[in-house]
Amino acid sequence: MRLVNEFGLSEQERQHAWPTAQALELVRQALLDRQPIDGLDELRMGLLIDTDSEVLDQIERGEWWLVRPEADYADWVMPERAFDPKIMELMQNPPVQPSRSPRVFRLVDSVTGEPLALHHYLATVDGDTAPRRTDGEGIAHLFLSAGVQQISMKVTGV
Repeated sequence: MRLVNEFGLSEQERQHAWPTAQALELVRQALLDRQPIDGLDELRMGLLIDTDSEVLDQIERGEWWLVRPEADYADWVMPERAFDPKIMELMQNPPVQPSRSPRVFRLVDSVTGEPLALHHYLATVDGDTAPRRTDGEGIAHLFLSAGVQQISMKVTGV
């Protein structure tokens, strides 16, 4: 819910405004519970004396209206077919996904034996090359399908 100045009310907001008696009760309760209300700060800025009773006076006189949240989404149009049967069928019976198994390699410096942490390398899997990077322990993680026949790695920047 939000408070809107009468002069700024759109027709949509006017249709979804609370009746004055209900608006007064809702705002009174929100003020007592110290709950935030959108537009309350703007209403208070226009008051000579910033008190809760003055806020309620503005609503009672009809200068400020309490608008329901529906005013913001009442114009939304639902798509004609919200749930396509083909998509629902795929969601209930998803196609078989190819399995991939993790392959883990630790890359180390050939002279010192230290792990090559956060180093870039080129991974070539069955002829397809992709740039990658090791983790903080020098581990290279490759997720591969079962039919992979050739893997090669070339460390760059060493």
